[in-house]
Amino acid sequence: MYLCTRNIGDKISLLTPDYQTIRFMSLTESIEKKVLENLKKGDPKAFELIFKAWYESLVNFAAEYLSDLESARNIVQNIFMKLWEKHTLVDPDSNLKSYLYMATRNACLSHLRHLKLETAYFEKSKKKLEDLQLNYEALDELNIEKIDFEVLEKLIRDTINSLPERCREVFILSRYEDMKNKEIADTLNISVKAVEANITRALTKLRENTKEYLPELVFFLIFNSGI
Repeated sequence: MYLCTRNIGDKISLLTPDYQTIRFMSLTESIEKKVLENLKKGDPKAFELIFKAWYESLVNFAAEYLSDLESARNIVQNIFMKLWEKHTLVDPDSNLKSYLYMATRNACLSHLRHLKLETAYFEKSKKKLEDLQLNYEALDELNIEKIDFEVLEKLIRDTINSLPERCREVFILSRYEDMKNKEIADTLNISVKAVEANITRALTKLRENTKEYLPELVFFLIFNSGI
């Protein structure tokens, strides 16, 4: 049973730039500090607000590396459970986003280490072991502390919003709606090759604009899945 799986905010069309402001929504610094102060006091509403603000993005982050949505959900829920259990130790002046992403990163590394051992023990396919190693290396080289999330999120949001309308529509349906290329082609009444071309165009632009913030391998794992 999940702690919470409901989305928040008004329903906004996923084919408009406004969707990006919802996907990358975060608490402002002043509000975040107040929420953390209340969390430290044991206020369940403060915990619920933090959970709703970050649960989905953390699950998506974990799932990119684990390739297992159920495991990603379990990991993130455990992180929130520990946050609540140790709420009296919370520092209101700390960076909540960095803490949550770092905790998720470390938990994913531990999970991948376990999977690598399990896969080797049962002599699973070489391809699966190589994929796990690739994900592990990408996550291991990702230095959360050096990433300016606000700058990176704005850069990704602005890049997507700057894409031609059809290219943006295709990319959002592919990466944020998880639609298959054929489904997108049928929805927009275009060819599958046109869908593939627009996704490649969007990925090329994103890679160019984020190369200073994301290692090439990490970019590949995050944005190239499913092409």
